[in-house]
Parts: sequence; structure tokens; C-alpha cells
Amino acid sequence: MKAVQAVVAILMLPLAQFADAADDYKVIKLEQDVRRLEQQVRDLSREISELRRQAGLSFTRVPRDQEKAVPPALPPLWLQAKNWQRLRVGMSELEAIEALGPPTSTRPASDGAARILFYALEIDTGSFLGGSVELQDRRIVKINPPVLK
Repeated sequence: MKAVQAVVAILMLPLAQFADAADDYKVIKLEQDVRRLEQQVRDLSREISELRRQAGLSFTRVPRDQEKAVPPALPPLWLQAKNWQRLRVGMSELEAIEALGPPTSTRPASDGAARILFYALEIDTGSFLGGSVELQDRRIVKINPPVLK
């Protein structure tokens, strides 16, 4: 029995070394990837500097206390009535998303074959503004402009 255990132990030794070699290979590969990415960052930084130089722009870091305030975010496209008016039955899903922006959420329709793009914004506790676009085969089949609920 001890002889069998010894043979098994001897056979397992190369497997352990193989696992270590595989881990070493992964580490070497990751190090190479990091070096490649660092080189790409350096190359892109040089290209940006060159483009700025060609455009006559000089880049100097502005101290934090002199930075301009971040402008407020623009309201979502779907909040503008004119964007809903651009939609037509038969338009593609991509055209709808171009007009209204990305939906707040999506879900399959009750029949399972269609999909609904939801656009919603909570106004206060218990009320929200919401509209939707129903799609069949990635084409608009029904438009429900936003209403206050």
C-alpha cells in the first residue's frame, strides 16, 4: 500500500509543477499585456500632444481652484415633445433610440415576441412621467408619448 502511495506521489509531482508553470505563463502574459498597454498609452499621449501642437493649442494643467464648474447635465432627449413627434410606426429601434436616447428600461411585451422601451422619470413620491415605444421585429408598432401618472 505504501508503494502505491509513493508511486501516486511521484506521479503527482509533475502535475503540481505543470500547474505552477501554467500560473507562471499567465503572470508572464499579463505582464506583457500591461507593457503593451503602457506603450499604447504613451503612443496615444504623443499623438494627442502632436495634434494639439498642430492645432495651436497648448495644454497646461489648470489648478483645481481655477477649474470651471461642471455644467449641468442636459435633460434626456425623451423629455422633449418634438422628439416623440418624430417617431413613426415602422421606424427601426435604432431610429427610436436616436430620437429619444437610451431607454430607462426595457422588457418583453405580454405576447413575448415584442419588446417595449420604457422612458420614465420620477417627479415626486408616487408620481412619474412615463412613455414607451413598443417594438415588433425591431420595428416600432406603437408609440405611447409620456404622460404624468
